[in-house]
Amino acid sequence: MAMMSRVNKVLISPKAILANGGLLAQAGTHMIALAAKHYRIPLVCVSGLHKLSPLYAHDIDAFADLKSPGRVFDYGEVPANVDVLSPHYDYIPPELVSLFITNSGGHLPSYVYRLLAEYYDQA
Repeated sequence: MAMMSRVNKVLISPKAILANGGLLAQAGTHMIALAAKHYRIPLVCVSGLHKLSPLYAHDIDAFADLKSPGRVFDYGEVPANVDVLSPHYDYIPPELVSLFITNSGGHLPSYVYRLLAEYYDQA
């Protein structure tokens, strides 16, 4: 958070771009996106079109892929009555994303539905 006031823009590369313009990105990215919004710094998503997903984020917990908590704590350090969750991905809502840069150009988050229509055409 201390460095965010010195940053001009934040670039991220997500795991997936969802149909509503939201992102699935590495754990911790949501906090960076919130800090960028607080300091009015643009968050730019740099990704290829192959990461577009026709899925919507109706249930954010459905995307919660958990990894071993052994990367966060040693098993001997955790008290018996504490559950440690270590998510693999964060969901970043489209309101926090300023611009998508893909191999076809720059797009606003509201334009993702159009990209999906072009690349997932039923015809």
